[in-house]
Amino acid sequence: MELSHDALIGFRTRYSTLFNQALNLAQPAIEKVALRVDSGRVELVNHRWMRGIPGVREFIGARHYNNLGSDGFVVKNKKWENTIVIKREDLERDQYGIYDPWVSRMGQSVMLHRDVLGFGLLSQALSDPSIKSYDGIAFYGNHNADRKKSFNNKSSANLNEISLQTAIQELRNRRDSEGNKLMAASSKPLLIVPPALEFTARKLANASFIVQTAPGSGAPSATNQAAQAENVLQGMFDLHVEPLLATDKEWHLTIQDQVFKPLVFQVESDIEFLGYEKFLHRWSDNDEFVIGTRALYNVAVGLPEMCYGSTGT
Repeated sequence: MELSHDALIGFRTRYSTLFNQALNLAQPAIEKVALRVDSGRVELVNHRWMRGIPGVREFIGARHYNNLGSDGFVVKNKKWENTIVIKREDLERDQYGIYDPWVSRMGQSVMLHRDVLGFGLLSQALSDPSIKSYDGIAFYGNHNADRKKSFNNKSSANLNEISLQTAIQELRNRRDSEGNKLMAASSKPLLIVPPALEFTARKLANASFIVQTAPGSGAPSATNQAAQAENVLQGMFDLHVEPLLATDKEWHLTIQDQVFKPLVFQVESDIEFLGYEKFLHRWSDNDEFVIGTRALYNVAVGLPEMCYGSTGT
């Protein structure tokens, strides 16, 4: 095939269509745990709102003005790319179809990259105390800087009915900066587990009865193997199985809220398929064409008040 101007436009349209189809079919889970914030054309964003989530007060006397402080939690956008090289002779020989699966995979992978960042960060924060939240304390740790909202959101317990009940109760006791309850009881919490804990989690979520667990352990009682009790956790939480978690034992429980979440997904420029002029020419030097993507975003820890995590160790 002669690589005319019209032929090159046709190839670019073909690959762009395949890319966008795969992009739209991909279903990232990041927004289950991360608040999306569109930063505009700004590299660094100061999330000063994290230091105070004021509640409603009775209008007595003058209004009480809630101002964003001068300090906050800064998140820097990062640039991401994915690029495919297409050999000129493959187009000339009408072998352009061999790149179709590769282009589709690129569309899928760039959309799911935000999950890689988000759930990877959630796991890393559980094991790395240097990942600090807006209050200067390890994201998963003992947050006691303010007596009104003191809490510890980290555990080492195995996933079982006792540890999950403890975690749910802990979340329901969380308070905002004014000392008001976060209303966690108004919606089901979300349990996030690795594939290795899927069956354990599904039993806790769906079984009517479960084998009783020996206190302080993750195993059925050695003296009462056959004993069963009504599963009070049935239907009390939603479940998400996440293969991107770093270990087979960790688990996370988050408050499901439409506004505030444990992480922040900050977007300056979402996924872009490179334009026609960028597709046309690298071949003058390398005898090949290039298609690719570009995006500017980042994921950061957000509100530790909204989650509870355990290493399961």
